[in-house]
Amino acid sequence: MHSLFEGRRLSIPRVALALLVLIVSITGIWAWLTYTQTSSKKLPASWFAGYVDVTATPSYTFESQTGNAYNNIILGFITGADCTPSWAGYYSLDEAQAHLDLDSRIIQTQRSDRSVTISLGGQKGDELATTCTRADLLVDAYRSLLTRYNVTSLDFDIEGNNFSPDALNRRAQAVAELTRTSKKPLTISLTLPADSHGLTRQGLAQINAFLDAGIVPANVNLMTMDFNIRSTQENQSTLIKKALNAAHDQYTSALYRHGKLFASHQVWQLLGATVLIGQNDTAGEYFTLENAREINTFALQAGLGRLSMWSLNRDYQCGENFTNSSQLRTFCSSVQQGDGEFAHTLSQGFRGVPGILVHGEEHAGNGNSHSSSYPTWDSSSEYKHGDKVIWNGYIYEALTPNRGEQPDSVQTDNSSAWRVVGPTL
Repeated sequence: MHSLFEGRRLSIPRVALALLVLIVSITGIWAWLTYTQTSSKKLPASWFAGYVDVTATPSYTFESQTGNAYNNIILGFITGADCTPSWAGYYSLDEAQAHLDLDSRIIQTQRSDRSVTISLGGQKGDELATTCTRADLLVDAYRSLLTRYNVTSLDFDIEGNNFSPDALNRRAQAVAELTRTSKKPLTISLTLPADSHGLTRQGLAQINAFLDAGIVPANVNLMTMDFNIRSTQENQSTLIKKALNAAHDQYTSALYRHGKLFASHQVWQLLGATVLIGQNDTAGEYFTLENAREINTFALQAGLGRLSMWSLNRDYQCGENFTNSSQLRTFCSSVQQGDGEFAHTLSQGFRGVPGILVHGEEHAGNGNSHSSSYPTWDSSSEYKHGDKVIWNGYIYEALTPNRGEQPDSVQTDNSSAWRVVGPTL
């Protein structure tokens, strides 16, 4: 019997080729649809924040600062002894209130419509996931910070000996559980070591642990400092730009491998940089005011999500008695400057507060994670402690029972009935 279509018999190679073309086409369509959906997600406005070394002396009065440069404050560092958080191992949380009046100062800052982020870890400290091996107690320790200080923003400054595989995974799993069970949307930042080639291998390992746990951090913040290259050899601005450009490619790849497709501009918005103002740890390595102007311009042009500095404590010129400018000090920068000049220079053009990428399907709190779930403030309504409203593009939370107290009306005696949570997304 003759074939109906002679010379057109099916063959295994032809079938395989056809299947391959079909698979590639389906994959391409899926990628395009996923990319289109993700690229439509809204991202929070870029923000600037200065770190404050809470336990350093003389104490820095972060609660008294005014102006755009001080709208967002990052307080460091929470460290761990077993599963008990402390401030740098010097003060328990209760002792920090007793000796530093810390709780009261945080409340005063929040009542002036400024955001507070709590940072954990640091250069010399043991982050809680390193010392706390029980998952449930670790989650409780993280949650205790949110509750005690009435914050929704945590910054994990991971360096030093905090990169053991067990600690990386414990940290990621605990944060995943924390965000899953939180009644409020949380802003989670990872602050990680970097060099001129981008994120270090250890930093990438922590990112992958978070992505494996289903957490896309609101911000991956590079410690763009201490390159161990004298500034006369290579300008620190150049090194910082190299690091950020490389990290953009690294993070894009990491997100893609986990099925997260983001536009290039969105990846920039998910990145941040923290500079070490003035003298760095390496002799002859400086971050100058000219560097600050250059990095501010670069960050705004790239759409960097966050820019930070270590630290507000150091944003002063050293006194005449401190003539050794090559020594890094905790209370001055060792370069010529005006008081607060680094913060004002770096913060130019940044108007946002810590926020989150809108992933409604990933937040399993009380169902009110999206800003559209909150009512617009009404002068005739009664509000109780913890109620949230939207007013002039921002979400506010009631600090006290009130009626007719306009959310953005800040009292001069710091008795405001509301605190700002963040922008609507």
